[in-house]
Amino acid sequence: MLSVSARAQNAGTKTPYPVPPQKYTAPPPGFAPVFINHVGRHGARFLTKAGSDIAVLQVLDQAAGRGELTEKGKRIRQMARRFLSIEKGNYENITGLGRQEQAGIAARMHRYYAQAFRGRGLEVVMTHKVRTQQSAEAFLGGLGKYSGKKNYRVVPDSIDNTLRFYDLSPAYTAFKKSPSVRRPIDSLDRDPKTGAVAAAVCARIFKAGCTPAGAVAFAENLYDLYCVQLSIPVEMKQKGFTRDSIDFGIAFMPKDLEWLGFKNGAEDFIEKGAGTDSMGIQVRVALPLLADFITSTEAVVTRAAAPDAKLRFTHAEAIAPFAALLGLPQASTPSPSIYRYYHHWQAECVVPLSANIQWIVYSNGKDWLVKVLLNERETALPLHTATYPFYKWEQVKAYYLRKLQGLHAGPQQDMQQYLLDLQ
Repeated sequence: MLSVSARAQNAGTKTPYPVPPQKYTAPPPGFAPVFINHVGRHGARFLTKAGSDIAVLQVLDQAAGRGELTEKGKRIRQMARRFLSIEKGNYENITGLGRQEQAGIAARMHRYYAQAFRGRGLEVVMTHKVRTQQSAEAFLGGLGKYSGKKNYRVVPDSIDNTLRFYDLSPAYTAFKKSPSVRRPIDSLDRDPKTGAVAAAVCARIFKAGCTPAGAVAFAENLYDLYCVQLSIPVEMKQKGFTRDSIDFGIAFMPKDLEWLGFKNGAEDFIEKGAGTDSMGIQVRVALPLLADFITSTEAVVTRAAAPDAKLRFTHAEAIAPFAALLGLPQASTPSPSIYRYYHHWQAECVVPLSANIQWIVYSNGKDWLVKVLLNERETALPLHTATYPFYKWEQVKAYYLRKLQGLHAGPQQDMQQYLLDLQ
């Protein structure tokens, strides 16, 4: 789990990647790492598009023109201007911190599993989004002077059924707009706490009686800026801004951030996580990625292919359902009540920025073991093993093949058709 400081940020999926404690279980005698199967989310980023930043500054500028800002409100208005000066021209890109996150993950991978890197080549697969391609570049930089060939592949969005499967299923698109998703989210929108938090935030920024129309939208947009500011310390330093030059946290009390983070994470849990059904469509949609992990691992085991690693760079919408589909304990427990989901699933633990899942494959020349990492932390699979966290590959493969078969799919199936037919 994350440190207290990371949790206290209440930034959900926009939490900067927490470097894990570097202590790993030694493999059974005679076993060494031979292959790494990796999928990762892009690094810390700027806003993906202009929106909340422009909306916040517009409201503040209008209030300033009417003399309605408190002293704190005036400070926040200046912060918003500085924030926009950094964001301008950088939408969709990863930040300097994002590059550091990716390079750090790669460097630790190379350090702890150096025996897997024998110069046999790397398969590098990215989505069409610039932030995943920038993440791949930063990650590979973290591997140092790797001698093997790097095979790059960017799959067109219209056929990217492995890393952007969530965009290719009509039924899943409909699910996100359905009452089963909107109802619990609407209940949080209507919860008195939402209005109370917005009123409290606005009372710190606007003079008495001057709360803007759409106070909830304003508070939530400002919360979005607060979350993204955590990703731009490098750019702030480059601009000559001090740490408190952009600190939207002054507008919030800890309980405000806790509620807004809880509310924000709830939508991610329902849409991308275990939700109310750990095998709901929001999880089953990730089956193509699981199939790809099975076939690419089996190809190494049978020596049909022998790269050192397969490295995929994608988005939170892929990592969260994949973690649930694998049955990882941190990511696969459903919650019948949206008000209790946080007891089972925390966005900052499952899908922070640069979130990743790694299958580390070990061999002694005869037998094969797999260790699974979630955000570089050893985690359990829903299987018995006498050598935790190492599992026999044949058992892992058999378990997940049964899961695929239970969903009327196989690893060699046309996955684009699977997504079109998914209900």
